[in-house]
Amino acid sequence: MRQLGMVVGGMLMLLASGSALGQESGVLREELDMMKHKLEHLEKTVEQQAGPAVKEGNEKQWYEKIDVGFGATGVLQGSSGAKERLSSEGDVSDGSMSFDLELTAPVGKHGKFFTHFEAGEGDGIDGDISILSGFNDDADNEHNVRLTEIWYENAWFGELLRFRSGKIDLSMDFDTNSLANSETDQFLSSGFVNSLAAEFPDDNGLGAMLWFSPHEILSIGAGVADADGDWENVFDNVFSILELDFKPKIGGRKGNYRLYGWLNDKDHQNLKDPTETRERNYGFGISLDQQITEIVTLFGRYGTQRELVSQIGQAWSAGLQFSGKLFNRDDDAFGLAYGEAVIGEHQKDLDLAGGINSGNEQHVEFYYNWKINDNLNISPDIQWVKNANGDKANDDIWAFALRAQLSF
Repeated sequence: MRQLGMVVGGMLMLLASGSALGQESGVLREELDMMKHKLEHLEKTVEQQAGPAVKEGNEKQWYEKIDVGFGATGVLQGSSGAKERLSSEGDVSDGSMSFDLELTAPVGKHGKFFTHFEAGEGDGIDGDISILSGFNDDADNEHNVRLTEIWYENAWFGELLRFRSGKIDLSMDFDTNSLANSETDQFLSSGFVNSLAAEFPDDNGLGAMLWFSPHEILSIGAGVADADGDWENVFDNVFSILELDFKPKIGGRKGNYRLYGWLNDKDHQNLKDPTETRERNYGFGISLDQQITEIVTLFGRYGTQRELVSQIGQAWSAGLQFSGKLFNRDDDAFGLAYGEAVIGEHQKDLDLAGGINSGNEQHVEFYYNWKINDNLNISPDIQWVKNANGDKANDDIWAFALRAQLSF
C-alpha cells in the first residue's frame, strides 16, 4: 500500500510538472487533467479495498480486552461501652484490611467471563464483640488469596434474557439496594448491606440465575445455589430465590422496588423441639430506594423468616443519603440509617428459660464518604447499638471507624 502511494504520488508530481511542459510542447491540458483524475480514482479504489485488512490488523488481542478492577479497603475501628457480657476484653480497637481483584473478559458478542479474587487480614471488632447486626461487614480474616467468584454470563435479545452460572454470590443480584449494599463505600454494618432476615447460602458455591426483563422498568429474576456452599452433594441442600423488580421514574426521579421470596432447605434445628433437626427455613422481603430530589435519596428494607428455626424473626431498616452537591462536593455522599433485628417468639421463650430478657437489637449508623481523588476515598463512620445481641441487659455500644478505600 505504501509503495503504491509513492508511485501514484510520483506520477502526480510528474503530471503537475508536465503540465507546464505540455504548454510549451503543445500537449493538450485536457488530456493531462483526465490522466490525473484517473490516477486519483485508482488510488482511492485501492485504499478502500485495503481498508478492512488494515482494520483487521489493528484489532485487539484477547488479553487486551480484559477489564481489570482492583480494590483495597482498610478499616480502623474502636468501641465504647462494651462490657464483659459482650466482650472479654471490654472496649477494643481493631483493624481490618481486604483486597479485591476482578477480571472480566468478553466471550463472543453477548457473553462475558468473570473472576473475583479476595484476601484479607483482621476480623475487626466483630471478633471481640458479639452483636446480631455486625459492625464491620468488610472484615476478612481468611489471610490467603482465594477465588470467591468465577462464572459465565450470556445475554440474549439485548438484555431481555440474562443467564449466569458458576461459583456465584446471589446476594450481589438479589435483595440489592442502591444506597445500602456496599460495605466498602456505603454503610459498614452487615445489617445495612443485606437483610438480616434473609438466609443466603453459607458461602459462594455452585449456582445459576436467570433474569427476564420484558421492559426497562420491569425485571424478574430466579436464582438457585448450593445452600452449604461446600461443593459436596450440591443438589442435596439448595437455596432458591425469586424476585420481582420494578424500576419506575416518579417525577423524573429514579426508583427501585424489589419484592422477593426464598427457600433454604438445608437442615435446621427446631427451636421448640431440639430433637427435630431437619427443618427448612424460608421467608420473603422487600428492598426499595427512591430519589426524592437531586440531593436526597431514601431507602428501606423489610424481611421476615420462619421463627421456628431463626433467632431473628423479622428485620427492617430505613435511611437516606445526601449528595455532596449540597455544599459543592458533587462526588461526596453521606448517609444515615436505622435498623432493627426483631427477636422471634420461640427464641424469646428460650432466652427467658435461660434467664435472658430479650430485646430487639437497634442499630444506627452514620458515614461520610469523602472523595480525595479518582482512586482514593476516606469515610469516617459512627455506629450506635442498643440491646446488643438481643439482650436488654447489655449497655449501649458506640463504634467509631475510619475507612479508606483504594480502587483502580
